[in-house]
Amino acid sequence: LERHAQVLSLDADKDYRLEKLARTPVYVTPTDAAADEAMDAAWQTMTRGAPTAETLLAVKGRQLAVPRAAGDAARFSFADLCEKPLGARDYLALADRFSTIFIDHIPVLGEGRRNEAKRFILLVDTLYDHHIRLVVSAEAPPQQLYVAKRGVEVFEFERTASRLIEMQSRDWLEDWAERRKAKTTPEARQAPATPPSSQGGATQSEARTLGRR
Repeated sequence: LERHAQVLSLDADKDYRLEKLARTPVYVTPTDAAADEAMDAAWQTMTRGAPTAETLLAVKGRQLAVPRAAGDAARFSFADLCEKPLGARDYLALADRFSTIFIDHIPVLGEGRRNEAKRFILLVDTLYDHHIRLVVSAEAPPQQLYVAKRGVEVFEFERTASRLIEMQSRDWLEDWAERRKAKTTPEARQAPATPPSSQGGATQSEARTLGRR
């Protein structure tokens, strides 16, 4: 599986479970049987074999289906997230609920799939802004996922590719592990939630969405 997976490790003096999580693949390519096997193994490591079930998230009076969820991890296909009419609020709901998102079978996108590309750009922006760990299988490396030659998405996808690469980095994964560890401490679980009215404005991804309207 080495040719398929970007594998990173944490320092030996850190929590063993976090080290094991950091050594799982985060970007697997191409999308073949070996990639599916690597993704399944990563899912088992992330969830520690916990039962997986479909769940529903309430988003502005409607239900957002999460096909596979276990603990603070969720797993989708690309079609689940980017071929359906989802938007910023849906992706924010996922970022608020889960610390890790798995996406299987991201295809190479061309001009005929601009809507899917726009949703994927927004999805990655949202997960990046909220420092969510992203584990994916994709048909090609990040720089080769969007092959259209014209349109604003060409330039926007350059940022998306850059972020996908950064989200594979050792620094990113170590920071994610520390954030996740902090959130699961007893003190963090007992801390009162911040009321929505006190939050300071829109996130970067929301601002980008509003700017396009």
